[in-house]
Amino acid sequence: MRVETKNLVFGKVTLAINICVLMLTCGVIASAQSGRSGMRGYVAFSDLSYNDVAERKVHALIELRRSAADKNRVATKTDEHGSFDLGSVSPGEYTLRISSPGYRVYETEIYLPSDFIGNLAVMLKKQKP
Repeated sequence: MRVETKNLVFGKVTLAINICVLMLTCGVIASAQSGRSGMRGYVAFSDLSYNDVAERKVHALIELRRSAADKNRVATKTDEHGSFDLGSVSPGEYTLRISSPGYRVYETEIYLPSDFIGNLAVMLKKQKP
């Protein structure tokens, strides 16, 4: 009788340990990083109000490239209010370029870490004649 009781208790303890290990493993997997990044923001124009941007349908082109010479790019245009969202991109170093006809180009180097959504606000200045 005692041997059966010990085996039964040992079996329950082993089962409880296995369940705990399984739960910890699932928790680690669930909290793992997605490995993706993103960028969104707003582009203003130095000579236009918020309403003017929508009325005149002024847009900016936002581009992310691994280097200035890279032909593969992630790009989008601003909406009618100047907002943009580049969506999901791989983490890493990029050249960010924002341009619009009649305005000076904004260009800078950025780093997007894993599981990070960058928010950016930029004002484009009118190009000098």
